[in-house]
Amino acid sequence: MTEIILTSDQSQQFANAIDGVVFCDTAGNIVVRVPPVCSQEESAIMAEAKRRLASDQPRRASAEVLARLGAREPQ
Repeated sequence: MTEIILTSDQSQQFANAIDGVVFCDTAGNIVVRVPPVCSQEESAIMAEAKRRLASDQPRRASAEVLARLGAREPQ
């Protein structure tokens, strides 16, 4: 495996990045993109969304839900 040593400043920037990192060469060309790491909470939310999508329960469009909620509000 190839090992690339970062300077202490680069290492700190990489460690503090919260929205992913893009590595570029000296000409500014993107070499690689490193996506952000999800928190446990975000991972749980995505797992729940996937579980719901995989279920055979009926789904409702947002417009339908909003229309039904609007009909319930007192005028």
